Amino acid sequence: MNKKLRIIILAIALTLALVPIISVEAKKPLRLEVSGELASYGWIGTIHGGPLDGHTMKWIIDFENYELKGQVGLFQEVWEIYDGDTLVLAGYDTGVTRYKNGKFTGNGRVTYATTEWAHLIGSKEHISGTADFTTTPWSFTGMVQING
Repeated sequence: MNKKLRIIILAIALTLALVPIISVEAKKPLRLEVSGELASYGWIGTIHGGPLDGHTMKWIIDFENYELKGQVGLFQEVWEIYDGDTLVLAGYDTGVTRYKNGKFTGNGRVTYATTEWAHLIGSKEHISGTADFTTTPWSFTGMVQING
């Protein structure tokens, strides 16, 4: 092997040995399964599984700006997650409810978090699920995803 080629290979090997290896771990979304029912202000539910298991989630609908267009409802709401009486996470979303099949979806952002969850402030939030309009009170099951 040529002497120049050996020096180049040795220089590359030393350079690579000196470069720190940085571990990049992708942040996983926070996914919350939730079920609940209609409340006077919107919806209330319980989170099932994950780090917020058993926490209460509320959606306060902005009824003044709610629009009903045929079989579709356009909503704006504030959502809140509580551990007992302590507010843990909060945000807002806007979305649609399809009354024909009960499907709903919405997108928003996290606007408040306790210290443990502060890294989520500003993160995107997505909600989807199905409401059952045949029960009294109306009920729902769904998924909330926060992309931290």
